Amino acid sequence: MAQARFDRPGLARVSRAAARARELTGHHFGLSDDWFERTSHQVCTRKDLRASEVLGDGRLACIRLLYRVLGEAPGRVLRCQQVLPHYRICLQDHNVLAWHARVPGEDLADLVTAVLTHEYVHLVRFARLEHPYRTRGAAAGEEARVDALARQILERHGGAALRRVAAALPARPGG
Repeated sequence: MAQARFDRPGLARVSRAAARARELTGHHFGLSDDWFERTSHQVCTRKDLRASEVLGDGRLACIRLLYRVLGEAPGRVLRCQQVLPHYRICLQDHNVLAWHARVPGEDLADLVTAVLTHEYVHLVRFARLEHPYRTRGAAAGEEARVDALARQILERHGGAALRRVAAALPARPGG
């Protein structure tokens, strides 16, 4: 059975939600207007995900760290400046859409904004070296800290709709 994916209008909502989540997160952390543009990352939906990035355990998103290499040449020794971190925020369309179907009346864009805010908090903490990226899952304390920060951002700056969504989200929307 094929997993649910965002349709064209859903992808447009994801794009708007990503912009709003960046704005909310950047405002909370006092980031410059171009911080996210300067930090190599992308938001991926099911159509962009690799098989290893598709999660079946009900998680709404995850963040993966890859490295980009500038001026790649086989057998050449690279300087550190040529190896750059790149983060992939992997939305789990099937889990997001299933959660959205269980919460009638809430806007999909608000749900995605809440999920992406959580992931952007991770991105900020990893990029600013406030917490190391771990490939085998985040420590429970760090995940709780990110969850609390994301909820705080949504409650303080997100308006009534985002406050409702934040209150209804599972305790661990991302990872």
